[in-house]
Amino acid sequence: MKARLALAAYVLIKGCDASLLKWLQERGQLSMARFGMAVDPISFCNVFFFASLASGLVLLLIDLPGVRRQLPALTGGDRWLLASRAALGFCIGPLAYFLALRQLPVVSLTLLLTLILPVTALLARSLLGEPLPRRFGLTLLLLPAGLWLSSAMAGSMSSTAGSTAGNSLGGVGWALVSVLAFACAGILNRLSASRGWGTGLSLGVTSLGAAVVFGVIALLMYGPDHFFFPRLWWVVGVLLGYAGVIRVGSELCLLTSYRQLGALAVALWGNAVVVVAILSAHLLLGEPVGPRTLAGAGLILSALVLGGDGTNRER
Repeated sequence: MKARLALAAYVLIKGCDASLLKWLQERGQLSMARFGMAVDPISFCNVFFFASLASGLVLLLIDLPGVRRQLPALTGGDRWLLASRAALGFCIGPLAYFLALRQLPVVSLTLLLTLILPVTALLARSLLGEPLPRRFGLTLLLLPAGLWLSSAMAGSMSSTAGSTAGNSLGGVGWALVSVLAFACAGILNRLSASRGWGTGLSLGVTSLGAAVVFGVIALLMYGPDHFFFPRLWWVVGVLLGYAGVIRVGSELCLLTSYRQLGALAVALWGNAVVVVAILSAHLLLGEPVGPRTLAGAGLILSALVLGGDGTNRER
């Protein structure tokens, strides 16, 4: 029962990820216009710095004895593997995701990110020789059909009220970069899983490494003041909401689900994140959700369930 509640909490929390981040981006733009600021208080630097720092510290503390035991035994190849996975899955992927969200509605981006599963499966087949999931051919048929039907690629959805970011080729391009980065990180995650590393090393240390990267970028580009914006919405939204609840909460719920339910059950039921993301974008941001979008999302969910047999999404 506890594991099922944890999985349900993960789906709910993770499904609100893009909506909260989009809300923060819009609030940042409004603050720039209202106070005549030259720098947006919401950038990928400060948002992902706090998010990576918080999740990294929590995961490191959970598995601190394992990290102390495993870290000194790492070879040069192991360090390159961890660094590459951190660069792709914790830096490049989130950065592209953030930039795509500036130009796309949450619903469109959410549906585009469902491509991570088939791209990961194809890369695992070509690079690692892993067999493709059963009924994978149906997945390849249903996913494009669902994306077309929901108009995620056609750009027919209107942007949210008050938002300057509608569908654009630039946003789709950044979304595809994010898909490729997370899919490649998934391949590296398969390689690291074979080494028997614990959560603290495989996730905690890499997340902290990403926090260092984002922190350095923020210092060089904006200075130390960029880490704190004296507004209640900033503190609650960035520190408590995105870093605390979204990142740390989803990671802890996901770990509990994996340990007690297994990877396959989490992969299958975790697809409900798509539904929550669409509903949260509609309820929190007022994004339009018409019959075509719902029908397309239904096709995409069917494709993910069919393709989830033996294939786990990276994030």
